[in-house]
Amino acid sequence: MFVAGRGARRWGLVACGFLLVVGWGAFWWLAVPRHEICALTFPAPAGCGAGRVAVAALWSLITAVLYGVALLVAVRAPRSRWPVTVALALILAVVYGFFAVLYA
Repeated sequence: MFVAGRGARRWGLVACGFLLVVGWGAFWWLAVPRHEICALTFPAPAGCGAGRVAVAALWSLITAVLYGVALLVAVRAPRSRWPVTVALALILAVVYGFFAVLYA
């Protein structure tokens, strides 16, 4: 069984934090309206459609909670496999959230 040391745990949390910030940037890049006139394509281009703001806010909250869980699990259960599981859940949430905002 693989047991991560302090350095691996720290770098894992830094990587999860970086993923969180990149995910938030992607959500809000798609959601914030920047154009007055948009092409009628599906999915709408980035910056078109004000309906994406609520979805981006929801997925920002979901990913923030998952990152908080990752921090808590890394502190409470450092020798278990839970930090890896929570990190994978965060990755899946960021990817799914991006597509949820894109197709909103």
